[in-house]
Formats: sequence, C-alpha cells, structure tokens
Amino acid sequence: MLKKMLTGILVFLVLLAVVFTLMLFRLGAVSRSMDVSLGHDFGQLRSCPDSPNCVSSQAAPADSHYINAIADVDGSKWARLQMVLNGMDGASEVSFEDEYAYYTFQTKLMGFVDDVEFFYASDQAVIHVRSASRVGQSDLNANRKRVEMIRAALQ
Repeated sequence: MLKKMLTGILVFLVLLAVVFTLMLFRLGAVSRSMDVSLGHDFGQLRSCPDSPNCVSSQAAPADSHYINAIADVDGSKWARLQMVLNGMDGASEVSFEDEYAYYTFQTKLMGFVDDVEFFYASDQAVIHVRSASRVGQSDLNANRKRVEMIRAALQ
C-alpha cells in the first residue's frame, strides 16, 4: 500500500516537472517572438515595468530597479562597448548608433530573450543602461549581473 502511494506521488512529481519545463520552453518561445518598443526620447530610456526583472540607470535611486550608470569621462568606454558586447555569450547587436545601442541576449537552455539598451550621455560623462527581461517576473538578478559584467569588462 505504501509502495503504491509513493509510486503515485513520484509519478505526479515527474509529470509536474515535465509540465513546468514545457511551460518554461513556451515562455522562451514567446519571448523570442515578441515585438518590443524600445529606444529613447531625448536621452531618456523607457521605464522599467513593475516586475523585478529589469534594471535601469535612469530609475530613481530609491527604486529597486536602479543601477549606477557606467562612468565614461573620456568616451573610451563607449568606443569599446560594441567590442565588449559582441564578445559576450548570447549577445546579438540590433543597432549601434552615435549615442544609442540596442542588444538582445538569449539564454542558452530555454531561449529567453532580454533587451539591453545603452545611451551615451557625453555631457554627463556616463553611459545610461537599461536591461530587461521580456517575460516573467524573476530573472534571478540576471539583468543586474549582466550590467555589472559589462561594467567590469569596460574597466
């Protein structure tokens, strides 16, 4: 009797894990096919959504989405940014212009896509950044870690 009950519980847990995995793959597919509206309005990147899976240097410092901008006193970091990003796993350049750059990052396993934008504010000697997941709630701090990795690579 106990053995049948344990077998039933195990089968249920395996089925639950399969369904959860399929849902994650489906979310990854959705994120790859989404149309997104990005860019900047006079140097202001889009605001982060309410979900915690976004960081922005233009959010209010008290906001949990806030991350420091990348200091760039002489413009050398902006000049190297494209090379750094193109060398990162999962990165795809969408556009790189005089003051604005937009990249997508795709995770290996599930194929989730994150949007990462940069605005070079030479008058402020900083590169503003916004990194956001397209779907879901939690990103396990992937966007914050990515920005810090980019900052370190530019040092």
